Amino acid sequence: MERLGDELASIDLGDKRLNKRAVLLAERMAAAPTKSIPFACHGWAETQAAYRFLHTEGIDAWSILDPHILCTERRMRACPVVLCLQD
Repeated sequence: MERLGDELASIDLGDKRLNKRAVLLAERMAAAPTKSIPFACHGWAETQAAYRFLHTEGIDAWSILDPHILCTERRMRACPVVLCLQD
């Protein structure tokens, strides 16, 4: 699997700092998927930055997921058959 930084390389939240914060937060949460934001982040400053990021006007789940969806579609096109299973 690609690194999250690669997966979100095309993210465009209108500011390079926001793009960088999105990647860092995604990496932190992926490394500790069962943890809360304060426990997944490395320190109080990073936790505060994560909450500020999540409350930024104009940023929603789709603006973060779009680059991931595009990468997923690209990988799927490279395969003759793709099974999309759910439980």
